Amino acid sequence: MNINKEQIDNLNIVVSVQVGNDDYGEKVGEVLRDYRRKANMPGFRPGKVPEGLIRKMYGKAVLIDEINKLVSESLQNYIKEQDLKLLGEPLPRVREEDLDLEIGNDFIFDFEMGLSPDVEVNLSKEDRITKYQITVDQEIVNSNIENYARRFGQFVDLDQVVDFKEKLTGDIVQLGDDGQPLQDGLSAEDSSLLLMTSGVEHRQPFENAKAGDEIVFNLPETFANDWEIASILKMKDKAEVGEITSPLFRYTVKSIQKFVDAEVNQELFDKVLGEGKVSSFEEFENLIRRNIEFMYGERSMVKFSEDARNYLMEKINPPLPEEFLKKWLLSSNKDLNEETLEKEFPAFLKTMKWEIIVNAIAKENELKVEEHEIIDFAKSMVRRQLSSYGISNFSEEDLTNYAMNQLKDEKGIRDMASQVLQTKVAYKIHEKVDAIIQEISFDDFNNLQVKYE
Repeated sequence: MNINKEQIDNLNIVVSVQVGNDDYGEKVGEVLRDYRRKANMPGFRPGKVPEGLIRKMYGKAVLIDEINKLVSESLQNYIKEQDLKLLGEPLPRVREEDLDLEIGNDFIFDFEMGLSPDVEVNLSKEDRITKYQITVDQEIVNSNIENYARRFGQFVDLDQVVDFKEKLTGDIVQLGDDGQPLQDGLSAEDSSLLLMTSGVEHRQPFENAKAGDEIVFNLPETFANDWEIASILKMKDKAEVGEITSPLFRYTVKSIQKFVDAEVNQELFDKVLGEGKVSSFEEFENLIRRNIEFMYGERSMVKFSEDARNYLMEKINPPLPEEFLKKWLLSSNKDLNEETLEKEFPAFLKTMKWEIIVNAIAKENELKVEEHEIIDFAKSMVRRQLSSYGISNFSEEDLTNYAMNQLKDEKGIRDMASQVLQTKVAYKIHEKVDAIIQEISFDDFNNLQVKYE
């Protein structure tokens, strides 16, 4: 067997694999003899089917199968031995003379391959990239504490309506023109009314309302939203409610409640940070501030990574075998057509170029991703997700179990590993370049993000 490489240019090669009968003949013969031993055909005793008939029936299929295995194995070994840095997968070129395969012939199989360019990044202090430092002022800290107090607040019972911020629970029934319950009219028991969502000019009937009061009001005028009316009547939607021909309803108040923020005390500290983590408001406030600073630091680092990506993409802009990549994408994605490819190809090239730069920086600086780093990254993702739901009291065991669930399949592991590597690369870039620190307010940083996107 001979394997030859034709260098088309720096990014494209054609590898030819020449296969002769000496390479495949013995294996094909062995498989056909095994077929003959096992063959059970009418008119012939087991194992006595003529060799020529077996060859005629199965020869081409066996030949194709054995050549495919032989060529595939040889090609992969050659790629590994030659240390070829491929983009995509080898694409076979079909020769007309190879379409009609016959045992005993010699064959040549050509494969087009796209190569990854050699890239040197060579980061230095001559490379200047802005690093934004988001300021954490007292107003932001206070706002976060208020949000926690609101998140862990609860409804408390009241004697009467005070400021129309209350929630009422009671029974509602539709009235006719005579002021009596309408036969087959709309009604619901234990219906909830949120007075703050009612129209200001229509709240008067509920003023100073107490449990036991019977209040007559115009439902469609007081609550203008269809979904809200459906909710009050405990129905799915407007279609189920139907047309409200008689707008007056009587509401019999059962209870009055108002949502009250949680007190900022030890109970709140424990709910937010975990039991016993802090024991005073000053400690709580300081830890909230540190958490905000950490969160802002992460967001700032994400922005730095994006800016570094744009900077290095423009500075290096590694060339790619674009025509080969288009052919490879079309051949490997059955649902992809040329029109869609043209639209998506620029984004694909950008992603691939950045991966090449990331891998080059990782190689130059000997950055590697360890298994425990992937697990830690998955745990941090789970921790942030749970925290966004207001869940802070979770055990390390639960956190690990949730994280491992994210790493069930190979794709999940690869995606996490890629994100870990990109994070490491971002910090390495920050270390190597002249990172120009620029303080910025949270609002201005958000506006900067919007403009960037």
